[in-house]
Amino acid sequence: MKKVITPLGEAYQLSDNLVKSVTLLDKVNDLEVVKEHIRLLRAEYGEGLYYLSDTRLVKHANLEVRKYLAKHSRAKAAAILAINSTTIMFSNLFISFSRPPYPTKLFKEEADAIAWLVEQGAEAPKK
Repeated sequence: MKKVITPLGEAYQLSDNLVKSVTLLDKVNDLEVVKEHIRLLRAEYGEGLYYLSDTRLVKHANLEVRKYLAKHSRAKAAAILAINSTTIMFSNLFISFSRPPYPTKLFKEEADAIAWLVEQGAEAPKK
């Protein structure tokens, strides 16, 4: 399992086309940090992958960052892990208005998120 450390957090390759990205910052307000995170992941894993994005430690991400992520990812699909129902509700509202160019869904449970990504076409994680 290839691991990448970025200014935003870390990422792990779960299968040939599935990457788990864990944000370790509680505030994501610096767009340059996000851009560098994406650049490093693309350099290591390539493009057109399925992403499991663990944002459970994030308490705030500014609008500029959220808009950038919605429009500049080259993912085939993204499952986002969130910690509570309120966060999921507001995030789903944002997704419905920003309309990312790939399927995106929020989850509380990692197993549910991975199952959904597999339904979208991701290879199941290697054991």
